[in-house]
Amino acid sequence: MMDGFSRIGETLVGKMRLLAIMVLGGLVLVIIVQAEAVLTTGEAVNRSMRYDIAMNGLNGKLDAVNALERVSRFAATRTPEDAQAARLFHNILLSRIDTWSAGAFGNFVATSPERVALLERVRAQVSGLSPLYARIEDPGVPDEIRRTLAQAVSGLIRIGGQAMMSNLTEAADIRETLRERQRFQNALVMVLIVFGAVLLAMMSFQARGLRLARESAERSARKFEQVAQRDPLTQLANRLAFDAALDKAIVEGDAGAGRLAVFAIDLDGFKAVNDMLGHAAGDSLLVSVARRLEEIVGGWGGDGLVSRLGGDEFTVLTRVPNGAPQAKARAQEMIDGLHAAHGLDHGNIVVNVTIGYALVDGQTVDADSVVQNADLALSHAKAAGKGRSQAYDASMREDATRRQLIEAGFSCALSRGEIVTHYQPQVEMATGRIVGFEALARWRHAELGWIPPSEFIRIAEASGRIAEIGEHILRSACRDASLLPQDVPVSVNLSVAQLARADLPGTVADILEETGLPPERLKLEVTESMVMSDSTRALATLRRLKALGVWIALDDFGTGYSALSYLRDFAWDELKVDRSFVQTLESDAQSLLIIRSIVELAQRLNISVTVEGVETPSQCALLRRAGCRVAQGFYYGHAVPAGELAGQLLRSFARVPLLEKPDLLGKGA
Repeated sequence: MMDGFSRIGETLVGKMRLLAIMVLGGLVLVIIVQAEAVLTTGEAVNRSMRYDIAMNGLNGKLDAVNALERVSRFAATRTPEDAQAARLFHNILLSRIDTWSAGAFGNFVATSPERVALLERVRAQVSGLSPLYARIEDPGVPDEIRRTLAQAVSGLIRIGGQAMMSNLTEAADIRETLRERQRFQNALVMVLIVFGAVLLAMMSFQARGLRLARESAERSARKFEQVAQRDPLTQLANRLAFDAALDKAIVEGDAGAGRLAVFAIDLDGFKAVNDMLGHAAGDSLLVSVARRLEEIVGGWGGDGLVSRLGGDEFTVLTRVPNGAPQAKARAQEMIDGLHAAHGLDHGNIVVNVTIGYALVDGQTVDADSVVQNADLALSHAKAAGKGRSQAYDASMREDATRRQLIEAGFSCALSRGEIVTHYQPQVEMATGRIVGFEALARWRHAELGWIPPSEFIRIAEASGRIAEIGEHILRSACRDASLLPQDVPVSVNLSVAQLARADLPGTVADILEETGLPPERLKLEVTESMVMSDSTRALATLRRLKALGVWIALDDFGTGYSALSYLRDFAWDELKVDRSFVQTLESDAQSLLIIRSIVELAQRLNISVTVEGVETPSQCALLRRAGCRVAQGFYYGHAVPAGELAGQLLRSFARVPLLEKPDLLGKGA
């Protein structure tokens, strides 16, 4: 009986094997047929993608019409801008004709000798116009160009129309082909469903295959786990591997090998490499930095780990037997080693790096704290000038907490009126009469008390809140100034973020209208560095502001990069001499000479001059002898709230003879 069961089992297994072979054979046949259908459908789709011939033809006709229209416009206006536009569209038309001779459109043209001849004739006509475009300003030349262009436009329209008709015909064929193949593929899908159902019934007999597949998947998972801990570009350890290594090192300890140190490394100016040389060059530089870091760390011995966390951020995990001095020395070694030129395919690239580092001590119990400490040290190193290293100390965490508290408090400070406007007087040195005020932001924080402007302005710029604060100060200054005598202007500093906004002139106009302050009583101050960041856009915005009637002042004059060129490019109303020259007046004769030169230059250009940072009577005397007329600084008064301005003005006017009529807004030094 057992033998009978065995024979029956063998027979069933044989039949199942035969059935499986038949199913697989049927599937292979269906797959072959399906593949042929897919290829045919793909060919139809590829043909459908040649519809860009019609679009190319349409664009060519539009380019021809635009070229003709630009010449006609110049003939009517005779302006240099329209002449330049006419030449531009002529070049565009030449480029379009070149594209018609290549690619799919070129193949379309080549199918008809008549079209080939017509396109060559049009090319010759348009190319022959280049000498005429060179002297388009001459009388009669635009008309001659239009006559020739009119002939070329006719030919281009004819070719473009033929391209459109050809595409329409081909589109009809493609649609029919796709419909036929779709019906055929629907039938194949039904066949596949049937074979699939049979195959699913046989899957219960594939236990062995599933086991082998599971084992293979486990091997692949182990391999992928290794890959997942590597940065794909540099092949360094990634953040996952770094975190695991740091956790392990902290848990294991090993004080005999020295203290554990984490170095956070950031490339200075890496974005500029990407922008100027391209991302391929940036990637090559990152790989070079990675290899050099491995070489440097490998020279220390031990089991140091170099990792890339992302972008241009690298970390190094190592032990320093000699503690902090050795950590500092190793940070400098990495700065020097990475600064040496990196020889890449794109040329030699020199980069600086900034490093922050932290050492693990007995109080450090988790990896996150160590990394945060190194990052805080890196932030402080960047703030101090980049290209340097900085060790972490506990005060940095206090600074970070304070910064977070300040940054989180901006919204409430504005809504509660904690950020207020104070005003520092600008004084005519000869008489002591106040001739204006500069609006300055002041903040009395609910928890921190008075926060220096140098601190919260910098944080506001970094957090993107400076434009909101600047608009608040501008509105307050205009509102307060509207209550002062008509001959007293107010100066307001603009931030980089405000100057970059296209709606700034509209905002200023709205505030002036809202507060009723005459435009000529508002001075807007910008620094040279702000203008230099995007001079074209900045000067265009300043011209729009000046058109409103407000005064534009160049602040911190003399400390920038190319101040004289800005005097030529823009009609400034006022120059503000930087306080750094005033501070060295009594110890450096060159400072006085520079100020005198600025005053003389401003007089010739009919620009007002205000000197900042005057703190002593001797400085005031020297500046008056140098020809300066208006100054501000602690010698004349600190910034005060709006409520104290009236009293200051009364005391100021009391020093001036009653019949004197000051020209507070008159130009001149």
